[in-house]
Amino acid sequence: MKIKLLVLALATTKLFSQTGYELESLGPNVNSKYYELAPYITPDGKKLFVVRGDHPENTKSPDYPNQDVWYSKRLSDGSWDKAQHLGFPFNTSRYSSIIGQSSDGNVRYIKGYYSKGEYIKSGFSVSYLKTEGWTDPKGFDVPKYAKMEKSQTVSNSISASNNILLMAFGEDEKNDDHDIYVSILKDGDWSRPLKLGPKISSQYSDGTPFLASDNVTLYFNSNRPGGYGSSDIYMSKRLDDTWQNWTDPVNLGPQINTNAWDAYFTIPASGDYFYMIKDGDVVKIKAKEEQKPNPVVLVRGNVLNAKTKDPIGTSISYFDLATGNELGIATSNPKTGEYTIILPYGKNYSFKATQSGFYSVTENMDLSSVSSYKEITKNLLLSPIETGQVIRINNIFFETAKSILKSESFFELDNLVKLLNDNPIMEIFIAGHTDNIGNDEYNNKLSKERAAAVVAYLTSKGIVATRLTSDGFGKSKPLADNSTDEGKSLNRRVEFTIIKK
Repeated sequence: MKIKLLVLALATTKLFSQTGYELESLGPNVNSKYYELAPYITPDGKKLFVVRGDHPENTKSPDYPNQDVWYSKRLSDGSWDKAQHLGFPFNTSRYSSIIGQSSDGNVRYIKGYYSKGEYIKSGFSVSYLKTEGWTDPKGFDVPKYAKMEKSQTVSNSISASNNILLMAFGEDEKNDDHDIYVSILKDGDWSRPLKLGPKISSQYSDGTPFLASDNVTLYFNSNRPGGYGSSDIYMSKRLDDTWQNWTDPVNLGPQINTNAWDAYFTIPASGDYFYMIKDGDVVKIKAKEEQKPNPVVLVRGNVLNAKTKDPIGTSISYFDLATGNELGIATSNPKTGEYTIILPYGKNYSFKATQSGFYSVTENMDLSSVSSYKEITKNLLLSPIETGQVIRINNIFFETAKSILKSESFFELDNLVKLLNDNPIMEIFIAGHTDNIGNDEYNNKLSKERAAAVVAYLTSKGIVATRLTSDGFGKSKPLADNSTDEGKSLNRRVEFTIIKK
């Protein structure tokens, strides 16, 4: 019989299912004769982290319970390989817990504020995958958190977009009831914790928050009245960006909740299965439609040098194309250039990789129309900033059959303005191209006018006109076959050539 200690939570008792709903154990490769708790499934559903207690391979400490993080990888047949100890620097003599991992697997977040491998105080730390391995976790500051957090236990999670931190803690050291708070990463700094609205942070104890990959659907536990046990799992959806307005929390029902203390709930981007702890083991349960988060698109690929096709490890940002607001960040693998980002439906996105010495070629993905969960492969190319390099300007939009720039183009053109400001002697040639629809005279005229419109925008932003030349080539220089819509789209383009660096 498993010993059930729950330092990461408030209490624990033996759990059992109250309905005939099928629970599926992840099996002996994940579960052990020791106890498991606080599972975390990565957004792509391919790796599971779990805290395992009292295992002889755990890091020993006379002052803290024996709890370390272990992980297992999902195999091609859907089974899980044998769990492995995560090791240093993620397991230390203190409580060890993974509170999030980026969707690409190249960034991990842990509980506790660390510096140079040493625990400093309560808080949060981040570690990055480099060519030589994982960096030592480094603490990051959340303003006022240290003064606000006074409870004996805390629970936290970071969104797959890497820019939303959810925290559950109490501000009264005499009362360990928790409320849920959010901190947002913007321009490199985390915001002061903001308590979620009263539908979430109630007069009862609310904790173990998990934000689904849509960045809208929240799963949390609460001891509010009407539950099946001492604490149940609830779901609610965010209605706006204030983090104050939410749908009424819905109890996930007896197939999820028991007559005991239920907590720590995790779900991959696909939204197909929930993962949780039952009776000290990790189980999965197929999610009902009404319990699922909003569908998202998982985009994966490689960041490559556009000229040599060599992989590049760097940062990736994605934005709301209509507003220019940054919505999330990711990191490509330093050895392979592999990246993964998750884009919720409902917006038109731009995303780009950035690296010193390269121009960031921005990609566009219009997800305005809601559909089902999808996985898409798209490589990101970084063009070296060197004389003679030809670079396509993506995410540039004109009114139909006209040379009038749409406002959605300004975000991309501002990147070109920045390039020219950062390289004050650079000169570029801007070329417009069309597909084969229409006669030569019309296409030549339209392509020249569109290239000139880009020049006009750049000069309006302070770029000296003598650094810019332009021309249009109509349909005379296609990149692809004009017999397909995709080919026509590739041929309708504006690009620039670096004439002088």
